[in-house]
Amino acid sequence: MPRAFALASTLADWRVARNPMSDVNLLPLLASTDELACDIGANRGLFSFWMLHLGLRVAAFEPNPHMVPILRYRFPRALRQGRLRIYDIALSDSDGDAVLHVPKGFSPLGTIDGGLIERDLAMDEIVVARRRLDDCIEEPTGFIKIDVEGHEHRVLEGARRLLMQSRPSILVEAEERHHAGAVADMQQMLHPMGYEGFFVDTNGLRPISQFDPNVHQRLDALNAEGTAALPGHRYVNNFVFVARPQVIERLHAWRPHRALTGI
Repeated sequence: MPRAFALASTLADWRVARNPMSDVNLLPLLASTDELACDIGANRGLFSFWMLHLGLRVAAFEPNPHMVPILRYRFPRALRQGRLRIYDIALSDSDGDAVLHVPKGFSPLGTIDGGLIERDLAMDEIVVARRRLDDCIEEPTGFIKIDVEGHEHRVLEGARRLLMQSRPSILVEAEERHHAGAVADMQQMLHPMGYEGFFVDTNGLRPISQFDPNVHQRLDALNAEGTAALPGHRYVNNFVFVARPQVIERLHAWRPHRALTGI
């Protein structure tokens, strides 16, 4: 099963990137090849795949024991070359152990926090190591992607030193259904550090001040499983935070019309 899933994942990653509205198409604007990139909540490796494709060095964090073998099957060459490091731990704002909640069966989902726990799903509970990003990464870092099913704010709290020293660009998922006020809380934390927030719209990036959860995160825009927007609907759950002026300049000029598969 893991080997077959790994092969299917590569095909799926190419399909995702063919959509100009996909967030992976922001990677050339946000990441730098001479600095480390962190994929936090790596899952099957969508972002790791494209970051490696763009020539980046990647630190991938994934505590779900179903997904770690997938990452190892998918990227053996990058692992041998030292371009990819895999950490099978959960990131948070403190060290210790955490209980990872994973839907029973072979599931890519998993969380130590957030709305996934509250869904009507049978769960396995797996004890995993919990660390702070500041304790894992010492080198200059240019980009951080975070998708951890509602635990994003605590991951950022555990990365304050790295954020202040490296000023990496951040692509982070945040949903009001997981935590009320999640987007505002993130903005309140990052703005004093010099970060500007944006979200993707059909015509480009909009300032986070224009985000309205009643418009951009309507639950009736989602499918029954709550995993994707319905055809013809938009559901905004990924946000960009940038502190480097040159990256902000590139983002202001960006329009969602070119896919990574065209590079």
